[in-house]
Amino acid sequence: MAIMGKLLGVWELKKIALRNLARHKLKTAITIFAIMISVSLYIFMDGLFAGMSLESRRNIVNFEMGAAKLQTRAHFEKRDNIPSYENFAGWEAYRDVLNAAGFDVAPRFAFAGTMLAPGGSAPIVFHAVDPDAEARVLRYADFIEFGRYVRGGSFEIALGIMAAERLGVGIPQRPLATELSALAGAVALDQAERDFILSLYEPLEPRGAGIFAPAEAAIPGMERMALRRGASRAELGRFWEILDRSGRNNVNVSALIGITGVPERIRPARWHGELMEILDPAGRELVRGAFYFDEFLDSYMIRDEVYFDDEMMELVLEAMLRAEFSGALRHMHQLFSAVVVGVVNSPDPATNGNVAFIPMDALQGEEGMMLEGHVTGLIIRREGASAAALPGRNESPAYITAALERGLAERGMGLNPRLAVFSWLDHSENYLGYEAMQTGAVTMLSGLLLLLAFLGISNTILLAILERTREIGMMRALGMSDGQMVQVYMLEAGFLGFFGAALGIIVGCIINYPMVAHGLDISAMADALGGGVGFRVTSHYRSMWNAPVIIGSGVAATLVASLMAFIPARRAVRMPITESLRFD
Repeated sequence: MAIMGKLLGVWELKKIALRNLARHKLKTAITIFAIMISVSLYIFMDGLFAGMSLESRRNIVNFEMGAAKLQTRAHFEKRDNIPSYENFAGWEAYRDVLNAAGFDVAPRFAFAGTMLAPGGSAPIVFHAVDPDAEARVLRYADFIEFGRYVRGGSFEIALGIMAAERLGVGIPQRPLATELSALAGAVALDQAERDFILSLYEPLEPRGAGIFAPAEAAIPGMERMALRRGASRAELGRFWEILDRSGRNNVNVSALIGITGVPERIRPARWHGELMEILDPAGRELVRGAFYFDEFLDSYMIRDEVYFDDEMMELVLEAMLRAEFSGALRHMHQLFSAVVVGVVNSPDPATNGNVAFIPMDALQGEEGMMLEGHVTGLIIRREGASAAALPGRNESPAYITAALERGLAERGMGLNPRLAVFSWLDHSENYLGYEAMQTGAVTMLSGLLLLLAFLGISNTILLAILERTREIGMMRALGMSDGQMVQVYMLEAGFLGFFGAALGIIVGCIINYPMVAHGLDISAMADALGGGVGFRVTSHYRSMWNAPVIIGSGVAATLVASLMAFIPARRAVRMPITESLRFD
């Protein structure tokens, strides 16, 4: 009976709170509306950025680095500098073991260089790849805007679309009218070909008003042109062949080959002044044991027994490279010619910039990069993995390493201690930090909107208390306890929060639905910002439903709104009853 009485008492307090809300309809409606706007915007913005974040992470995995990479620890630590000299050989055994364990593997050799084209030059990050293996692990080869993907055995390049535009390679995207006329005159064999090229373009129409709309040129001949929307693949293919025939797609690549090796001879000044200073204690002891001082040559010389011991030489070289000893690394300039056979325009801006893909087998010898079977890393992905799913536990570095070590042990081999498996998350630390900063800023702004709404609730309750001071004194005089009075106003504020949050959830879901179902095309914004918007997306992405946030925002709005009324209510009941009754 006591419990039932308490329940009835709470119900009566709820009725009083609801009657109070009904007595002040305008204030109630305004407060509920403010909470509704705040909650709906919070839900919409959270879904928007959560969708952009998810799509960016999918793009990193599907277009850049797979689930993980097997590479030297030193290469991972220096990855921002693209240290091509941090490579390894014998990778075929690792590939075969991983293939047997259910993984697809794509070998790569990354190096930095300069591409020299008829339209200029630009620094480029080159990826020497196995085209067939690359297509099994990553998806960018499916997004060739013009031309085709590279084939093994020849000096062919698939170039990012932004780099192609800067270098004047391939089909121009948005040339000026004068540039287009000059190009058509230079590459066409006759008037028919020239007219065909010009027919592929039309004046660029502004996509709309605002900062992302291209400016219209006022000078005749300086109008910006764009490829005709109805241009067929066959027409673009024919245009590509004309450009290729003219030599527009021929490029030269200039790069430095990093060659590592243990020097046979080191001068005393360099030995004491550099090498011994930078080596760690273990490396210093190892190197001292590998060299001896020759008084006649006045130099430290490598010992013969060390020179002919490949394992010992590798340990000494590793110690020197770990200390970044300049004497263990020399660079050789290399220049080779290639032809751009395709332009990449994928959903991931990282593959569309100053990036080029070239067959690895063409670079093995002296006419290429003298790779001699070395790679800088193996890209790994679970066989048959869904493009929509991010890597799970069975694609983690620990899982892959265990499978690799187990398979190698069965073959009587071991994993090179210089090598380790690093996940896509390890490689994306910088981007993920930027992403967290961006989403955190939006969450903070949305939270400020909610806070302003809750301050409005506190203000509403405070004004209501001031207006009802005599009424509060009368109810207390009739026997209502201070605790019950506080509960009434907390319930009143809680109802404001509940109704506002409920409407906010409904409105937020309504405005979020088109973004989830159809997505948003941000290509105009990406073009205006130079190919990207900060996230790893370039064109189209969808929002998403975040059930914990949707439910949590409703619960939080109700609870916080209720708590915001506690302090004003407590202040009201501290006034003596006699003063409350005399309050005017």
